[in-house]
Amino acid sequence: MAERDVLLAIDTSQREQSVAVVSGDGAVVVEPVRTGDRTHEDLMPAIDRAFARLGASPERLHAVLINAGPGGFTGLRIAHATAQAMALACGARIVPVGAGACARMASVLAGELASGDAVWVALASKGDESWVQRVEGSVEAVAHDGRSSEASAWSCDGVRQLIADEHLPASWRQRAAQQDVRCLPLRVGAEAVLQAGRANLALGRHVAPEAAVPVYPREAEAVRLWRQRHAAPPA
Repeated sequence: MAERDVLLAIDTSQREQSVAVVSGDGAVVVEPVRTGDRTHEDLMPAIDRAFARLGASPERLHAVLINAGPGGFTGLRIAHATAQAMALACGARIVPVGAGACARMASVLAGELASGDAVWVALASKGDESWVQRVEGSVEAVAHDGRSSEASAWSCDGVRQLIADEHLPASWRQRAAQQDVRCLPLRVGAEAVLQAGRANLALGRHVAPEAAVPVYPREAEAVRLWRQRHAAPPA
């Protein structure tokens, strides 16, 4: 029986998507997911390419680590469905990693944060509201305790760094400046998922395939519109 020593990380939460694989303590192999051609799904081919570069077979897969969200609605669902299928087929574990922890780790890997720095992460902005989470170290990587908040209600609590994408409302940037908080760009990537999720795996923080569900800060717009369209007429 092949030794189960391969970890696979998937990040399809944003426009730039990738997968990463590693075996034992070896070098990490990162493979981009090509998203330019909407008629061609490249996630599984990207996983195949990464395994081929590593020289590994699916029988060696020990765990699939995924960015659990918040993030793009379709991308998160695709990643979770792929992880569930591979876990069931290969007998692997699934390790969900919160988007906040992934974003923090990506900034650490980019040299923008020290390994021990705490940070706020703001995602899924809509109107004046953003989903915000404080992340301190990799042991909080599974904490899905983010909350939706308006800028006026947010206090940095002494943490002077905020990771956010280009959709962060101006009110949030103004609030950050008032509290002397430095805004860092949101970075994504499967290597960050891999490095943040390793601590979870070591602590036994994995879930059964059916329990792996994306984190959404609010009801999807398509669902909201469907409910609105099919709501009972007023009496």
